[in-house]
Amino acid sequence: MAKKGGLFSSLFSVRQISVKIKNGDISPVDLVEVCLNRIKKLNPVLNAFITVLDEQQIYKQAETCEKEIKQGNYLGPLHGIPFSVKDMFHAKGVPFTAGSKLFVDYVSQKDSIPVKRMKNAGAVLIGTNNLNEFASGITGKNSFYGDSKNPWDQHRMSGGSSGGSAVAVATGMVMVSLGTDTGGSVRVPSSLCGVVGLKPTYDLVSKRGVFPLSPSLDHVGWITKGVWDSAIVLDCLSKKNSSNKIFESGKKNPISTNHKNNEKVVLGIPVNYFNDYLHSDVEHIFNNFVERLPPDKIRIEYIKLNVTEQYYKSWRTIRLAEAAQIHLAWLKSRQCDYSSEVRNMLMDGTKISAIEYLQAMHATKGIRKEFLSILSNKIDALIVPTTIVPAPRLNEDSVIVNKDVLMDTRESLLRNTIIFNSIGFPTVSLPLGLTKEIDLPVGLQIAGPPYGEDLVLSIAYYFESINESDFKCIPPPILLR
Repeated sequence: MAKKGGLFSSLFSVRQISVKIKNGDISPVDLVEVCLNRIKKLNPVLNAFITVLDEQQIYKQAETCEKEIKQGNYLGPLHGIPFSVKDMFHAKGVPFTAGSKLFVDYVSQKDSIPVKRMKNAGAVLIGTNNLNEFASGITGKNSFYGDSKNPWDQHRMSGGSSGGSAVAVATGMVMVSLGTDTGGSVRVPSSLCGVVGLKPTYDLVSKRGVFPLSPSLDHVGWITKGVWDSAIVLDCLSKKNSSNKIFESGKKNPISTNHKNNEKVVLGIPVNYFNDYLHSDVEHIFNNFVERLPPDKIRIEYIKLNVTEQYYKSWRTIRLAEAAQIHLAWLKSRQCDYSSEVRNMLMDGTKISAIEYLQAMHATKGIRKEFLSILSNKIDALIVPTTIVPAPRLNEDSVIVNKDVLMDTRESLLRNTIIFNSIGFPTVSLPLGLTKEIDLPVGLQIAGPPYGEDLVLSIAYYFESINESDFKCIPPPILLR
């Protein structure tokens, strides 16, 4: 049996731990004890959780897992793995808040489909994670439950709205966390906290039992320590069966061994919009990584995009209008229970006309058609920085994005992610490096065609392997105290 102290001193992934659990080298009971100890130590500082389940209930889950495995009923790599959910997922018998005062005394009556599937795979639910109120934000700040803090610098944003989920995974409080992504809410905090965040194809994972923000844009996503872990969760939650053979042992180069006819993978880098405004450190890390990609395996194509001025406008119109419709009755009866920020946002949504909404939907169809054409003809996947800036300070309403260019913090964090919610394509963010002076994570975003998760994750897995020495083994500073 591995020493629990050794577990506590290291960050671990599902890939590392699942084999040890299967072989009996590590007990699920000991593993959840490690996670609970981390929560007790770190959560008072980082504020990643709104609700932690009763310890007796958690240990009971873990004991059941241990008994099943000893009896030869091993369910797979998630069996005995501690996980959490953003507090937008219903989980039977667990308080549900959506980060709002409106649900302060509510307890969920049944599991959402994603939670049910994780439990059926043997995963152990630890609790619910902090978030922006009703997932209506990208900063990780919450007026009612406090802000989740970035584990690399507690004076900086975790990103959001799945900020607590990213913080929990980055610090090993859990090994997997489910989140929602309407404009970047899984990928942005993953980028700012140095973990892996996947937003799959729009309708690939059921949203039943997950509180909506904007149904046309909402995706269920998840955050893990590594790409292999993300693929395992995809297998668990996906409506389609996917064997993910790219992650079988012995596959040293998943790009060349799994791509059609062993041809080079062609990656597209847009010459406009995504890289127009980059913080100098983000620009340097991204360009340096691209320059080091092996030309015998990867070809880079630079592409020009059209109607980029429609990206934010069309996304915002749909997002605000649909959110206002969901909250309309509460806006009339319980308006004072919203924070001023969310209330004003929802009120803005009520002012959007049906014509404006239909125009935004039409614009989105045109944008989707262009991306489909790019990814169907000459490009396998697109790569861009996940966010154009590293984590802003908690009190920063605007940030310098490029030389003397000042941009609203919310807009800067959303800029490179929203379009993939509008068009519904699979997108993954993975750690790329750390800024020079203050060691803040920078993320790389890979986007592929609809239902192209295997290709996107294969590329991410390869990137992770060639970039491992630069970043992956460095823990957030708070773990070294």
